[in-house]
Amino acid sequence: MSIRSEGVGDLTAATRRTESGPALLPLRWRAYRAPRWWFELTVLVVLDLVYEQLRNLVPTHKQEAINRGWRLLEFTQDLHLDIELTLNQFLVRHEWLAQIANYDYSFLHLPVTGGTLIWLFWKHRRVYKTARTVLVFTTILGLIGFWIVPMAPPRLLPGAGFVDTVVYFKTFGSWATPTVADNSNLYAAMPSLHCAWALWVGLCVFFVARNRVVRTIAVLYPVWTVFVVMATANHFVFDAVAGWACIAISTAAVWALFGHNPWHPAMTKEELTLTREPADQRPSELVE
Repeated sequence: MSIRSEGVGDLTAATRRTESGPALLPLRWRAYRAPRWWFELTVLVVLDLVYEQLRNLVPTHKQEAINRGWRLLEFTQDLHLDIELTLNQFLVRHEWLAQIANYDYSFLHLPVTGGTLIWLFWKHRRVYKTARTVLVFTTILGLIGFWIVPMAPPRLLPGAGFVDTVVYFKTFGSWATPTVADNSNLYAAMPSLHCAWALWVGLCVFFVARNRVVRTIAVLYPVWTVFVVMATANHFVFDAVAGWACIAISTAAVWALFGHNPWHPAMTKEELTLTREPADQRPSELVE
């Protein structure tokens, strides 16, 4: 597959110099190689299996998760950042918006994230590896958070005044449905992977897409997701902040490992070995 067919375009010498810096990984590990679909599928399956194992551990910490949720609510109140209840009450008064937010929270985030991953794999393979690694690192950090810091979402805090909009408006796929409840981690609020994945999608599209309208939507999508998770009483504002922090940490880690912005095209081994000639070896410039 040619460089152009991968949706990256030609890498000029100037681009090589600016997009490659000190890296922790050896050259052969960070050099571009076409991703293999079976390896990528294996990574996703392993992540899912790990999640399922961690999800089964959380119910044993139910009361601890609820107590921690109460402490976080009181902390946000002390800082006057407790906007979750206001947004939740606003959403309850507008059913049409609540239905949109409910279906978004329940069904949209996985197809959007998966679709973005497929888009990068299919059209922008030189960006795919590092962008996917950011997503994997972020998800791992989120899973660690679910296990170490189980946290009840606002909707599961009895007496706090929050309305579970998915249940209230009887949205398809409601948490009250036994099948959904039995297969969902009800105490995985910290960090918010919804917000983390939405920011990842936004960064992918913003850095890679060229259409201004599409890039504008990419900027707005993570902001909309933060509104959705708080207004539906599924997360506190600090859950969203923690999710975005996971993205920041993962991006920094991948940047350090590969030596370039994770959303910039990777280079082949040959391109990475092209370095600037020492000044004393360059031809003398003609002086007029």
